[in-house]
Amino acid sequence: MGKTASVEKPLEAHGPGLWNGSAANTAQKRLNWRHVAAGVCFSVIWSSAFVAGKIVVTEMGPFVSLFYRFVGTVFVLGLLCGKSLWGPQAGRALRAGLVLGLLNNVAYLGLSFSALQLVSPPWVVVIVSCSPFVTLMLGVARRLESFSAAKLLGFGLSLAGIVLMVGVGKLEGGAVQGLLLAAGATVAFSLGAVLFRGRYSNMPLLPVNFWMSVCAMFCFAPSAMQSSVTPLAVSIPALLALGWLAVVSLLGMALWLLLIRTQGASTAAAYNMLNPLSGLALSALLLGVPTLPADVAGAAAIVAGLAVALGVRLPKR
Repeated sequence: MGKTASVEKPLEAHGPGLWNGSAANTAQKRLNWRHVAAGVCFSVIWSSAFVAGKIVVTEMGPFVSLFYRFVGTVFVLGLLCGKSLWGPQAGRALRAGLVLGLLNNVAYLGLSFSALQLVSPPWVVVIVSCSPFVTLMLGVARRLESFSAAKLLGFGLSLAGIVLMVGVGKLEGGAVQGLLLAAGATVAFSLGAVLFRGRYSNMPLLPVNFWMSVCAMFCFAPSAMQSSVTPLAVSIPALLALGWLAVVSLLGMALWLLLIRTQGASTAAAYNMLNPLSGLALSALLLGVPTLPADVAGAAAIVAGLAVALGVRLPKR
């Protein structure tokens, strides 16, 4: 197979600093292991939300817990951002945060939780794991990326590993409505990644994340208002888990936006394929969930597929 086309069109530099948006680093053709480490960290942090969510949802319900999760995130980000929320790019950061908040927080999380009420979790895991395919196609359509056969091959191999991990037998009998909701969540997540890459990648990350969280907080507020459950009424483990979910929304989303900025939308989305593997490892460590041979084989396929998608080459002897 010949060399694949360049993965991303480079962004122009905007001065020093990644976190304040003044330097949208160019997407590099050569593999950067620091970028890979950031992607792995993102996957571990993002996957930990599923473990913490299992604890919180049983006591608060999905949408009420999402409201309080983003209340905590807004509070912390407001302190971190300070006056930068009203800086020269405040208007653009607000618009970016509202658009991305609707797509990556409200639509993605809302549709995913709704799908889980209609179909089994393995169905949702597999469909949401298709986001790298959707992101790549959207990126090509918007001329932000070049078509890459290596990425498609790697994504396919990783997806096969995910199916192996969740179990083929568990993918039977999915309700059509639930599958459509999960597909909608996948499209929303992918569209948010492509829009950030194309329009907002030079924006300051923390203010954008702040307005994303504000958007989600207000959208999930009606569910909290209709419920009598508050953080003061739950157990200590649930309260700690809720606090961790706020940290996930802060650090996880910041890393996600940073990955899109530095590596491109579809490459960033590829790290989501590590989520079942990270979730399995965290569940085994924290919840004592046993690891099966199929899990090990699926994990190997996921890692191999990601290596192909990222263009990892074995060292020459």
